[in-house]
Amino acid sequence: MQLFLSTAFGFPAVLLTPALLVAVVYWIVVAVGLADAGMLDSTDADGDPVGASAVLERVGLGRAPVTVEITALVLSAWFVSMMGGIVTSLLTTPGSPLAWALGAVVLVIAVIAAWAFTSGAVLAVQRFLPRRKGSSKHELVGRTCVIRIGAAHEGFGHAEITTAGGASITIPVRTIGGEVLPPGSTALIFDHSGELDAFLVTRFDPALDPGQG
Repeated sequence: MQLFLSTAFGFPAVLLTPALLVAVVYWIVVAVGLADAGMLDSTDADGDPVGASAVLERVGLGRAPVTVEITALVLSAWFVSMMGGIVTSLLTTPGSPLAWALGAVVLVIAVIAAWAFTSGAVLAVQRFLPRRKGSSKHELVGRTCVIRIGAAHEGFGHAEITTAGGASITIPVRTIGGEVLPPGSTALIFDHSGELDAFLVTRFDPALDPGQG
């Protein structure tokens, strides 16, 4: 037990132990229904990943929910660093320059091994994992948005909408037929104009909302 604790809170595992504890607490919160496993997934209006999702995609991941991949990265890196730390402690004197040097090598190996393990594991079980929710331009048609940054008309307009992934984004909007929508009003997206690269909107009548009644 003493060896386990000294390794977990010694270099290099100590850099990953707090992250592992946070991951454990997070999944406990998810298990009791107080958080969503996809809370860190985010996309733009085209369905392209942004934020943490984009970062993971740049390093060859991003095929599963962000929280799942981060947890796998942290857990596998922590495990490798623990094993390496135990071996290092048996071969060197704790706190010596050699111990620190070997610890740095172990940390690099742990990060590489974590990436390889996570990438392979996600690829192997991808079909069983929940798909990351995104919102393409087509999927936004038929949804409502709120006009922001001045009034929306035929030549100008911006609106705020929450994507299927839970991210609030601002999209360009335009009206037709001379309609003007004041800021703060709710509008219905009824089409997307490729020529204007903007969503076409009109005033939304709450009486038409099937969720009302």
